[in-house]
Amino acid sequence: MRYIKDCISLSSEHDYPLLRQVLRSGFITHDQLFEFMQLGKHESSRSTFNWRARRLTKYGMIARRTVPCAGKAFVYSITPAGEIELAGVGEQFITTPAKPDRNNKELQAAHSLELNNIHLSLLRADLLVRWVPEIQLRSRNLSMGVRNGKVYDAIVTVRLDNRGATFAIEYERTAKSEGLYAEVFNKFEAEQELDRFLYLASTEDVLKFVSWQFRNSKRTVCFGLLADWYRRLLDTEVFDWTCHQYRPFRSALIGGADPAQASTGVLS
Repeated sequence: MRYIKDCISLSSEHDYPLLRQVLRSGFITHDQLFEFMQLGKHESSRSTFNWRARRLTKYGMIARRTVPCAGKAFVYSITPAGEIELAGVGEQFITTPAKPDRNNKELQAAHSLELNNIHLSLLRADLLVRWVPEIQLRSRNLSMGVRNGKVYDAIVTVRLDNRGATFAIEYERTAKSEGLYAEVFNKFEAEQELDRFLYLASTEDVLKFVSWQFRNSKRTVCFGLLADWYRRLLDTEVFDWTCHQYRPFRSALIGGADPAQASTGVLS
């Protein structure tokens, strides 16, 4: 049942941006949410933010829980009441966030929280122009009647040499089956709107396995380590099968290898 409106008055400058970020993130920690609100200039006071998060939880707009991957940190997700409230101000997707069962909740939360960290790393460096999250991409596909298209973790536009560069990003915490990667491979090859793809992997083993599945791709699919991304961002060394090189991701985005920095070879 929807809450009684008179019980809470929502602020367009503070409450709605917070709800919107929770919806788009899927799962988000208390600290991540505060940083998003800070960087977006929606909140400056930690104590005020803490009050706001408690208030929205109390009135059922967001749900608060703990999950093992986040330790003792509170993790938020949107509720049906929160979705309804956002729909009333135009933030409405055809698909709503997945309601995972208990066995999948931990995996989904861990994936979402790391994507939030990747998102925040670009915001902190003032490199981000636009971040389109999975839920928005999934909704767009459905609205256009595209039911089998690839839904990326996000489509990202960054500032690069005084211009924008757009790519799809995928975070691989664990490797999928070869059969699933074969399906992804075909979707990448058929992609008409994007020509750059970035896989960030949690470990070297995951990186090598995933990369090998794309060895015959004619598209620019780059593979790098998540830890390197946090140190170097767009200068992360990535492997690209189209040129059989390690090179800075920045070079892949602008369409050419940097001979001074790229090293030849294959992942082994």
